[in-house]
Amino acid sequence: MKFSVNVQAKQVKLVTSLLVTMATTSVGCSWDFNNPRPNERDVQIVGDSVFDLSGDIHSVLHGLSGKKYKDRSVSGAKIAAIDRQLARAENRSSLETVIADGGANDILQSSTDCDSDPLTSACLNLVDYVADVQWNMINDMYVGPSDDHVWLGYYHVKAPEAEKNEAIDYVHDALYPDMFDLTPYGGSYYSGSVAGYGTFYGSTLGAFNLAVMDPRGSIVPSDLKSDGIHPTYSGSVKLGNLIWGTMVDQNMYR
Repeated sequence: MKFSVNVQAKQVKLVTSLLVTMATTSVGCSWDFNNPRPNERDVQIVGDSVFDLSGDIHSVLHGLSGKKYKDRSVSGAKIAAIDRQLARAENRSSLETVIADGGANDILQSSTDCDSDPLTSACLNLVDYVADVQWNMINDMYVGPSDDHVWLGYYHVKAPEAEKNEAIDYVHDALYPDMFDLTPYGGSYYSGSVAGYGTFYGSTLGAFNLAVMDPRGSIVPSDLKSDGIHPTYSGSVKLGNLIWGTMVDQNMYR
């Protein structure tokens, strides 16, 4: 039987993806800059400008897999828009694998202060909303046709965005361990690393596999663009290899 979890009962406070800025100067706008023609639609990417702005992660995955995955990511997308991307992906009955990120633009396009130390109650209220949507996305992944799922966690940013690093650590160290641990529902926990690229952990529950990746140990300032947030090509190579290595380790469809 598929699981279904009441988000309020779970009381997860997930600070997601505080790294991706809008790709344009117009607040609220979303633009699909990289929408390559896929030859593999049973693996789909949903997310924001970490994937979409340069398209380099898609290119790295193409080189590793020999396939062009369907990429639905859009620069500037908020978590609700990424949820809609996921819904379109899950409409494919043969869908096998979802690669995802998201949530940063809800914060970056908001007037809420998420740079303060400690994090403000207003910021935590905003990320509570993001957490609700992401947990619903995980439920939708579970009841949908896809079995394999990887969520790209985020790395430390550099100036002028370095104030967000406390929130990034809070995500990885305090919140993601709850979100991606399905053992309370009868699942099995696992963890591992991809040498030189980062670590991952997650759970299986029957055929369902859900992993989150942590690249904080591999992404260095030279891997980020001058905006302090988006990966350069070298950063995208590391992130792409972390995604691929996690999928290989977990024998995910790729």
